[in-house]
Amino acid sequence: MRLLEALILALPPIAATANTHWPYKRYVIPDITSDPHKHGKLEFADSEPPNHFIEWLRSAVKSDQSGTLRQPFKGDKIPRHVRSFEELWDHIQLPEAPDNATHRPIFTRPTFPIPPTNQEALRLFADIGYPVDPLCTSDKTKWFYRTVDGSCNWMETGNTTYGQLGAKRSRDYDQYSYQDGYNRPRDGPNPRAVSNAFFKRKQRLYYEHTPLLLGLIEFIMHDVTYSEDSITEYIDVPVPPDEDIFPKNTTFRVWRTERVPGTGTSPSNPRENANQASTWLDVSSLYGSSTEVSRALRSFEKGKLLTSQGSFLPFNTMGLPMRTRPGVDPKSLFAGGDPRTNEDWIMLAVHTLLLRDHNRMCDLLAEQHPEYDDERLYQTVRLAMSAKFALIANSYQMAYWQTTGTDAMPWPRDDGFPLYRQMYDENALEINPIHLYPWPLVTKGGKPMVASAEMAVVYRFHEFIVASFPLKDAKNNTILEKSTFESAFDSNGFIEAGLENILRGIVATDIPNFKSGVDESFRSAGQYRGSPFDIVTWSIVHEREQGLPTFNEYFRAYNSYDPAVVIPIRERFEDFSSDPEMVANLKRLYTHPDEVDLVVGCQLEETNFPGTTVPSSALIISLFSLFGLGNSDRFSVGYSIMRCILVDKPWDCTPSNALDELFWDPKPTEHFPKARWLNTFWLNELDFQAHGTNLLWRLITENSDVDCLQKNPLFPYDPETNPILCSLSPASPNVPELILTAIQVILTLYKEHQGSFISFLVGIITLVVWIIYQVQTQPSGLPPAFYGWPIVGVALQFQSDPSGLLLKGMRKWAEDVFGLKLANQIQYVVTSPADMQAIVDDSQYEVKFSLHEFLRSINFDLIVGKTNFETDLHTKLIRNNLMSSETLAGFAETAALACDLFHTRVPLLEGDEKEKHYDDLIDYLNRYITFVISRCIVGPDSFDDEGLLETFLKFNDDAVNAMGLASLLPSPLRFIAGLSIQKDYKAIESVLIPAVERRRSQQSSDVNFLNFILPVIDNDKDAADMLAVVVFGGLTNLQATMSSTFLDIINQPGLQERILNSLGGAAIGDLSSNRSSSWASLRSAAFESLRLSGPVTGPARAVMEDVPLPSEPSRRLPKGQAIALTAYYHHRQPSAWGVDAEEYRWDRFIKEDPPIGSDKFVSWGLNTPHMCPGRWFALQSIQIMVKALLEKYEFIQDRELPDSEKYRYSSGSVLRNPVGVKVLRRS
Repeated sequence: MRLLEALILALPPIAATANTHWPYKRYVIPDITSDPHKHGKLEFADSEPPNHFIEWLRSAVKSDQSGTLRQPFKGDKIPRHVRSFEELWDHIQLPEAPDNATHRPIFTRPTFPIPPTNQEALRLFADIGYPVDPLCTSDKTKWFYRTVDGSCNWMETGNTTYGQLGAKRSRDYDQYSYQDGYNRPRDGPNPRAVSNAFFKRKQRLYYEHTPLLLGLIEFIMHDVTYSEDSITEYIDVPVPPDEDIFPKNTTFRVWRTERVPGTGTSPSNPRENANQASTWLDVSSLYGSSTEVSRALRSFEKGKLLTSQGSFLPFNTMGLPMRTRPGVDPKSLFAGGDPRTNEDWIMLAVHTLLLRDHNRMCDLLAEQHPEYDDERLYQTVRLAMSAKFALIANSYQMAYWQTTGTDAMPWPRDDGFPLYRQMYDENALEINPIHLYPWPLVTKGGKPMVASAEMAVVYRFHEFIVASFPLKDAKNNTILEKSTFESAFDSNGFIEAGLENILRGIVATDIPNFKSGVDESFRSAGQYRGSPFDIVTWSIVHEREQGLPTFNEYFRAYNSYDPAVVIPIRERFEDFSSDPEMVANLKRLYTHPDEVDLVVGCQLEETNFPGTTVPSSALIISLFSLFGLGNSDRFSVGYSIMRCILVDKPWDCTPSNALDELFWDPKPTEHFPKARWLNTFWLNELDFQAHGTNLLWRLITENSDVDCLQKNPLFPYDPETNPILCSLSPASPNVPELILTAIQVILTLYKEHQGSFISFLVGIITLVVWIIYQVQTQPSGLPPAFYGWPIVGVALQFQSDPSGLLLKGMRKWAEDVFGLKLANQIQYVVTSPADMQAIVDDSQYEVKFSLHEFLRSINFDLIVGKTNFETDLHTKLIRNNLMSSETLAGFAETAALACDLFHTRVPLLEGDEKEKHYDDLIDYLNRYITFVISRCIVGPDSFDDEGLLETFLKFNDDAVNAMGLASLLPSPLRFIAGLSIQKDYKAIESVLIPAVERRRSQQSSDVNFLNFILPVIDNDKDAADMLAVVVFGGLTNLQATMSSTFLDIINQPGLQERILNSLGGAAIGDLSSNRSSSWASLRSAAFESLRLSGPVTGPARAVMEDVPLPSEPSRRLPKGQAIALTAYYHHRQPSAWGVDAEEYRWDRFIKEDPPIGSDKFVSWGLNTPHMCPGRWFALQSIQIMVKALLEKYEFIQDRELPDSEKYRYSSGSVLRNPVGVKVLRRS
């Protein structure tokens, strides 16, 4: 009965609904901890989601008085039953065909690039309302795409630099309030005293928003504005006498904002400040605003941006000017389009999502337009991203709307324009998305609105900054509480924390409201960029040193334009605040209300802007300006979506930029070859059917492993108003998986009840085999494969004779792609350069092919530990510390000393022995390798413990066996492979934990890997386990390669002496990853042995989605299986290596190294971010160990082995066959 219950419980629930990709299906669950497979209900169970865009357009057409909107539609209306963009096309009223229509050619999509012409631009922009500068129209890339620096967005002759990188920052009302009228900072009370008086966090007022809002504010501000510090001018702010946090002698040094050269010389030429970012919502924080930064961040492959491993931002190895703090190398930080990229993890999370979304959309566009080259993909997706970001900004703007009560924002709220309707007291008929570019309402003096100096200072909302935020796992458990301030400038920590854990944390908590004051970790920071820091003091100083107006000065100018929402001028200090303490502080610090700083007046504002939750004065300077610059943008999504209705007509439309071209797809007819209509795919991609309100949810779920979160991530979860939505569908049953899960339960129970259970177990397994054999099918459209037996496939043959099986497949299918069905997956072997290039192209993103998931499938997580496997810490440590020439030189010295010590302790010839015969040297070489690697990794303490060395060897063997078992065991039985490994860890820990404890108190003076582990891993057990993992990595690399290098040399008569003679002047210090003449011969021999000792399959990747084969598009690689190269095959190809490809030729690489990472030489992996990080350490260790052996002894083999007899292959390794050897002592 107990067994029956266990089997029943093992079966997952069966659900009937199939998965459907967004935007059509999402699942609502009761709370974040619910299982969507069990409790998920369709968001729109009985209907399709409403298309709000069509509903809005239908209403706009109906209310259109001019006839411009109604004209294209049949009957001057859009019928109520029309719900899709496709249906809408059927209601376009095409005009009568022109007389010459039958002679006009059908429109066909041109091949890009079209030769740009000045006449084409002049025709397109003839009615733009201002003279167009030839600087912009002479080059199509300047008007069809965004320029990198933001120039030519506004194309007016003589004014094309509006919004451009480096342009002077505009002022909302041309006010210059310098003390001397042109340069000297405006006077005022001590900024720190002002900060203490008005900005201290006295209470944390709840604001119904998540910290994701904070991340968006930061990213938006970094997108539109950036001021560089002067390197010569600064303002010192001493702490005031009543300071109660910093010592009384503390001084804040605030650097002035760099001036525009030549300004600030007189009242007629006041000091101006340059905006060092393009002012448009062009996502320049991601892409950069200069050619140098932009190009450094691009991969120049398929339009994509560079990433680091795991699809994070690239590390700053290119040396971009990233802000940092003392002691943090800028090259250890992420590289981004803005110097402030690394300032906290919340903003980094937003940045990472946008980076991934760009690359994801490149794949989408490339799939639709295979004819697009890298440049066109990049530029088009860059425009699409800025359009998407503008729609996200609309959702962000809506987060501030008051939605209940008498002050609720009037409808419609989601079309992007309610704020302007409130500002100008107009209705939706007067102010709405239907307008031509340029829109007069967002121009000032005939010029576009751009990010002003006032906006840059006021739009900070520092009260929103949270002191900390939780990191949460997939079960919503809090892993830790992370200090926001301490997350600054810690890119490696961001990766280790995990994007998903950060995202789940920041959408699961809330932020403080306005009037909460600023958190002390940012208002009273001990050190920020090397000195004491107060974010409020900085704002006040910058307001004054930039000559910005005071609160009353600003709003007198604002009110002079007769706005609908007037900001009362504060005639008395009591007009600023109803709080007696605040009024007393104002009177204490200022002598007149007109002196009160702009940021202080905004901070004290007690009246919210109508329909919003934001203080009026702050909103007018910030959100109002943000809205204006968004709609001043020539590439605004609003203009593009109406291009073929307001400017042109659907039957005769010419795109004015690449965004127009994306939205309006060619739909030529016989009479109207230039007809275009809305592209349903891209409108859905940008969420037009919901006015972009789902984009933040999608940004997270489509670019991370977070599948479930609240519908609007800017607001906390609420079961009624903001439910949890999941991108998952309930899982379909998988009969084999159910049965194999049952087997795992059976085996677990068998451990407890062995005797009476055996007969039942045999019967169950027999039944399982029969069922799976019955349901097993071979889907069509896949490459051929050896399927073998039920469950195990050809795993047994793959274990015993992998090279024979490989060659059999090559012969049978004429070297095309074919598969090997193993117990846990099918491995498809590829040999075509096109197929291999697909792996390389995807390596930055691992969307199609994943090394991580393949390693999981071969039990690597059981070998290195699950936590280490998920964080990839061992690889990061190796990559960070075994790649530099300086560190490698130190390891070379350590390895050389270890070689000498080993030969002293374990000589091949003892005492006076002059020669001795050995049946083989494999065991000796393995002990030698283990001894040297242990010394390099563990250090001088305990590395040579006999029990430890034996366990290292056993651990290596058990790990290789575990990887081999992966091909034999179905996934549910993988735990069996890890049993012996756990015992090995315990034995290793018994020796190494005490050694680690000792080393923490006394650092080793030489170079060894434990020195690099200790600062990173605090737990001694974890440090000991990491040592075991790194030693295993070294042994795995060297057991085949060092042994082969040595044995190949002694296998060829006369080669030992030749190699030794070449090493006559070789010094350890000459070794490096680069070629060295003194080591050239031995280096060449090592590379040749590496070439010929490659494994049967590998490198390999897990297939993450169905992928058409580039070499044969009619066939696909199925999701859930694996793709593998074969070093054994590639390294023996005459087309790559000549007619002697299968022969050992020690001098093959004397003149140049092999093409490492190409399809010709894959021993260390393909040329991707996953290439073996310890390759140069391995190569130099091979040379050092072989040199030490050859200098001490002469070796004579019993016979010379041909290549066919040298190697013994298994599924997980390559071993050398034994051969007798006589050893002689050298004199």
